[in-house]
Amino acid sequence: MSNIQILVGSTLGGAEYVAEAIQPLLEEAGFDSELHFDPDLNSLSLQQDQIWLICISTHGAGDYPENFKPFVEQLQQVNAPLNDVRYGVVGIGDSNYDTYCEASKNIDFLLEDMGAVRLGERFDIDVAEHPIPEDHVLEWIPMWIEDLNDIIED
Repeated sequence: MSNIQILVGSTLGGAEYVAEAIQPLLEEAGFDSELHFDPDLNSLSLQQDQIWLICISTHGAGDYPENFKPFVEQLQQVNAPLNDVRYGVVGIGDSNYDTYCEASKNIDFLLEDMGAVRLGERFDIDVAEHPIPEDHVLEWIPMWIEDLNDIIED
């Protein structure tokens, strides 16, 4: 269980930069990873253990980015629990808005509701405080890698 699917939901590119900054760190830690800039549930197996890292920005009034909406729709049509999915969430938003990181909160709740298990805490990046989010995620990713190693050792 060492292949991590990095699912990206981005409107202006910030989440893409975060995902691209995370990928080499995962690989240095011994994990294979694959970036999905247009996530498609059909390309992910739900029949075997999966690890997803979702890097997502909030768009508009708390909405998912356009490239991520089809993936959410696919998830909502799944009629089976996602018990074999472990996931992490990195959200990007601006705390000057009432809907700060709403997309990351919503995907987290949806996956949890479907039986997936989150690894570690959701990491929300406030671009009002950290205008270069890919730099700030470097503080969080070592802790998430520890969580990954814990489940692999079990």
